[in-house]
Amino acid sequence: MNPEQFFSQILDDHVPDLQQREALWDRRADEVSTFTVAPDDVAMRMVQQHMDLRGKSVLDISFGGGRHLLEFLQQGARISGVEISAGMLAHSHRRLQASGLAYDPEALVQSAWETLDLQARGWQAAFDLVFLHMSPAISSVAMLKKVLQASRQAVCVTLYTHREDSLLQDLLAGFGLASGPSGVKVANDLYAIFNLLYLWGYWPELQFEERRRTSRHEPDHILERYASWLWPGAQCTDVRRQALRDTLQHRAVDGLVSTTSRDIIGHLWVDLTQGVAP
Repeated sequence: MNPEQFFSQILDDHVPDLQQREALWDRRADEVSTFTVAPDDVAMRMVQQHMDLRGKSVLDISFGGGRHLLEFLQQGARISGVEISAGMLAHSHRRLQASGLAYDPEALVQSAWETLDLQARGWQAAFDLVFLHMSPAISSVAMLKKVLQASRQAVCVTLYTHREDSLLQDLLAGFGLASGPSGVKVANDLYAIFNLLYLWGYWPELQFEERRRTSRHEPDHILERYASWLWPGAQCTDVRRQALRDTLQHRAVDGLVSTTSRDIIGHLWVDLTQGVAP
């Protein structure tokens, strides 16, 4: 096995169930729509280090509640996006409309990245920047190449490379499940993406940040997040979801459940004009 085959199998090991993914993110739409872009957001800082967004065209893949779409819009970019969840899309429109800034609603598309037709939408080499923040869309080597095909200049990818969560560990033990960090399935994706880009003749940059925090939430606000970590996909039944709700409510103090987390997050930037397309 050569290096390209080794790193390719890391991405190609994913077999996404798009119907289940859509249902999951619809259930989490209300929670994710509350996320905002912090003033010291490392992904945005990386973009700003490399590109003046004024007048640039940006494609945000898996844009969630639209927090980065709004940031791009505020910095003068022309925005487009693809998001699998109708609930997320609705939240994003409300957020952007509330800003009073002009954008094209038709440029935000509800679709899985895996099924989107770039040629039919006129999205081949159409964007100065293709941006993916915690997106599951690079689910295979073919989907990585599709990301590159949509960009005419740069790609920015942010993914978790390590996650620890005290509440998750307690819940795993409480439900008799195997202990381990969340996101194990995709922990090596960013390393695979970096190495494949390098093997294809590009010069990707990679930065890491560590986040430590203690947070408190209402049980229903985090129910779907932890349910998806405990029982991925079809394993997450209504009975299990109710059992988790009861457990979270029992743990709550003054109506809030606390957790301490430690995350390592990688941010990748690649300028496609400095390499040879695969």
